[in-house]
Amino acid sequence: MQGFLKPYQVEQIKKKYPPGTRIQLDHMEGERDMPDGLQGVVKHVDDQGQLHMAWQNGRSLALIPNEDQFHIIQPEQQTADNKIRVLVVEPGKVPYPQQIENDYRAMQKLVDGCIEFVPLPEPDCHLYCNDEGKLDGLPGNRRLDHGDIICGTFFICADDGAGNDTSLTDRQLQYYTERFQEPEQYTDEEAHHVECEIKIMPSASDSIEDVMRMLGLLQDGNDGMER
Repeated sequence: MQGFLKPYQVEQIKKKYPPGTRIQLDHMEGERDMPDGLQGVVKHVDDQGQLHMAWQNGRSLALIPNEDQFHIIQPEQQTADNKIRVLVVEPGKVPYPQQIENDYRAMQKLVDGCIEFVPLPEPDCHLYCNDEGKLDGLPGNRRLDHGDIICGTFFICADDGAGNDTSLTDRQLQYYTERFQEPEQYTDEEAHHVECEIKIMPSASDSIEDVMRMLGLLQDGNDGMER
């Protein structure tokens, strides 16, 4: 474990890893979906010296110095060809391919906000959209196979199998261009609707166990709370 860091040690970490520093993960114990070689960008360093990250696979797990293994990607390693081909889908428009920087800041600029990772049924493909598109009242764009409507601009890219974003192949580009070819129109009520599960309110006669079971804190045959 990292243990308690003194203020001057935290300041050293903040100076070494300023926001925007590109990081490559060498190893993170116990996290199966954080593969070795995954890249990300430092968002900020907190007062405990942990690096809060924006990873290419959409995760935001913090790095703990002296516990997780990682290194800085030096500028000379960041070649001018650090771009990927994606399919951009805007509300009311036909999709179009675009070369973008393989960097979370460029991705946020494209969707006009913080990005949200959404898996897609086509193997090795996913999309990024504005994670507060519905809350911010962005226009309805396209409906996904599971029924949810993406609000605001989104883009589709591929995955290399190790959690890194990559360019779409010609076949993948054609598939999703045809899939989202026709612009779709939605009312604000349709587009901004958020599904939620309504639970029955407990009554005065319910036992503590009944209330805990309603809240999902206790399962049948299990006399302890879930973490």
